Amino acid sequence: MQTGKFENWLENIARHSKNTIRSRVSNCKRLESDEGDLDKHFDRDRMERLLARLVYSIADERNGALPRHNVTIKGNVRRGTATLKGAATLYRKFRENGGKPQERPASSPTRRDSRRSRTSPKDWPKWDRPKDEDILQLAKVLTPLVKFLHPDIVAAVAKDNRRHFPEWRTKFEEIGVDPGMYLWRGSPCAFPGVRRYAGSHEIAWYRKRTASTDFTPPNCLLLDDNDCPKHLWAFVFTGKPFRKKGPPGYQLGHLADHKEHKNRWPQEFGLDSGAEPPPLFGLYTSPANTAYVPENFLKPTDFVDTLRMLLLSKAYHLYSGICRLAPPPLVEKKAQEDSPWNPRQFEWGDPVGETDNVPRFLEYRREVIDKALEERLAESEKRH
Repeated sequence: MQTGKFENWLENIARHSKNTIRSRVSNCKRLESDEGDLDKHFDRDRMERLLARLVYSIADERNGALPRHNVTIKGNVRRGTATLKGAATLYRKFRENGGKPQERPASSPTRRDSRRSRTSPKDWPKWDRPKDEDILQLAKVLTPLVKFLHPDIVAAVAKDNRRHFPEWRTKFEEIGVDPGMYLWRGSPCAFPGVRRYAGSHEIAWYRKRTASTDFTPPNCLLLDDNDCPKHLWAFVFTGKPFRKKGPPGYQLGHLADHKEHKNRWPQEFGLDSGAEPPPLFGLYTSPANTAYVPENFLKPTDFVDTLRMLLLSKAYHLYSGICRLAPPPLVEKKAQEDSPWNPRQFEWGDPVGETDNVPRFLEYRREVIDKALEERLAESEKRH
């Protein structure tokens, strides 16, 4: 946070009192201690995701919902969250002004002046886009920095899935969830039955804004807010579950789509039969379908198909001998040997992590799955 410049902007542009300036700066520092550098949030997405988490409604308060941010608030959570959001909004306005004080206009334009200043509508300018060779050079910078889990870790998860499959398959079928979506033969899915929420209805249910008895999310055991894919990584490196903070400067990225809506599986996989695959929910927590990517490269890997396919191809090279990355009938879409996008043409870092803490993770995930199954089975018995 640019503390000195922010204070100057609050005093000279926003015209706040000294007491208010001290309070707003203190609020922003509290945010940074638990949510990270505000300048990085602004540079990444203009603080949109952070501000979205700084919302705690009257309904949230009434239902006793947990706040979506990580700041500990003593006292009224709704008022405290609103105060933090107000300070973050001010900091965004400061950054939108270029991070420095700007002169205020001497006077506001009159209505007649406003009419005169209007211009006719125009199209957006057409700017040059990166060429294929530019993206290829970007990929060569990226690949040594991408972090994949060591194959022994993924193999341990796939082995444990085989051990629990008979028991979990029966219970999944009892609650109406197709186990094949998560536990296909050779599946490395870390949390079978867990998928990301999708759509406003599921988000409301997940955040306890609607009664749990009114709705049961289809084709899953639990919904998640992007924590479960990170638990295995957190156990490997910290010995405990993921706690909202990952490795500095890196974010976890999914290699292939896992949501049902607008899934790009025809571009990402081949088929070994004519049938279409089931919903790919099992890819959500699969460690073979995730990698930690430097956060300033995350958007390119999301939206540039060649980059995404390159990382997915590397995952096949690492893990295809120990598990099946995607459910049948999906198979690897191999790059041609002479293609400049063949993963063998790139430099890669070594896979990361050791298996020391994997048994603790497997016990943790078993407790999570068994508890959720027990609750769902109990609900099913009540309905019948």
